[in-house]
Amino acid sequence: MLVGLKQLAQKAALTTALRKIKHTKNRQISQAFSHTYLVGAMIVLILSPIALLTDRKPLKS
Repeated sequence: MLVGLKQLAQKAALTTALRKIKHTKNRQISQAFSHTYLVGAMIVLILSPIALLTDRKPLKS
């Protein structure tokens, strides 16, 4: 009987720990994607004016 109670307590502790680990993992993955998109947006924002300056002007004949 005592072993069964210990196993139930251990199961509850493991379930709680795994839930916390899953939540932390999902939050970190979300932050990584957010940072990736932020870096991409910054690159586009910085390079857009340069792209506008590189247009070729038509040749006058």
